Amino acid sequence: MAFREELVARLTRAAPNFLRYIFIFQAFAGLLLIGLGYFMGASHFHLVRVGIRAPGKIVGYKQQYFTSSSGSTSSTTTGYMPIVEFQAGDRVVQFQDWLGAKIAGTANVSVTVLYDPVNPSVATIDRPVWNWIPWAPTFAVGVFLILVAVRGAFRLLSV
Repeated sequence: MAFREELVARLTRAAPNFLRYIFIFQAFAGLLLIGLGYFMGASHFHLVRVGIRAPGKIVGYKQQYFTSSSGSTSSTTTGYMPIVEFQAGDRVVQFQDWLGAKIAGTANVSVTVLYDPVNPSVATIDRPVWNWIPWAPTFAVGVFLILVAVRGAFRLLSV
């Protein structure tokens, strides 16, 4: 029992010192999340900013295999990625979209395409919410953690 009480007493004394410097961990986690958000969403954000919308259609689906592993086991799942065709000026452009499905859908479905006017092969199906998911929330949480860390650092300096 004495060991347990002594451990609790030490942790209680150490907690204020740990919490005083937690802003360092928040800043590190924030920078990590900002980097991850940028890595995942740089091309999507570029298309949202400068992209042009055009009518297009899904002309087919490409079967793609995804391997995931957990521990010592690995499994393979199949996804079907839409192949989209659209007109960019006088060119007909085809691209494979990044968001697939577990089963192949129907072809000749009309969609709105968001593409880069300088490089029309950089394109995506325009989905108002999915243009921002998952990269924007990750980036936003990273910015929030950086702001909290800056506030914590200023609070420590003012003591």
